[in-house]
Amino acid sequence: MSATIYQSTKFYHAREQYFAVAGEHTLLRLTLGSSGGRQGGAIKTATANDFGAPPVYRDRQALISAMRVGIQNLAGREVDLCIDIDGKGRWFAEICLPGTRDQLIELLTLLANEMARYLRRSAEDDHTAGCSDLRDLYDDLCIAEGVPVYLSDGMHLGSDGRLLQ
Repeated sequence: MSATIYQSTKFYHAREQYFAVAGEHTLLRLTLGSSGGRQGGAIKTATANDFGAPPVYRDRQALISAMRVGIQNLAGREVDLCIDIDGKGRWFAEICLPGTRDQLIELLTLLANEMARYLRRSAEDDHTAGCSDLRDLYDDLCIAEGVPVYLSDGMHLGSDGRLLQ
């Protein structure tokens, strides 16, 4: 499976922006720019998909972990990711890098492929694969991403679709 890169128009403040799709999900975004005369860009885990694009990978924590592992696999060392929350309360990871457009698009492709491999292995190991309906319910009911939703009688629903007492 190979990642596919598409040009995006989601954010109007950026001149050039792209998103990476791998494993039937939108995984990453790249926004190109310059700072102090140096070309570069920011690669972020996706929190929302472009119109008509494949959906964003639902488990944001797994997506952030996949980005961390993917960068370590490609760079061979620990790289600091900036972990933040967007305006809608969704967690994301970001790394800012120098480089040309072509270099950063190549890195975006490599990183998306690494992340897709990691996420596929994690999904195969996941014993909660049958909880997709409960994950959908969590997404419908959650107020703050990652915070369990109270159902009734001391029962909560976790972001992974597990019921918690």
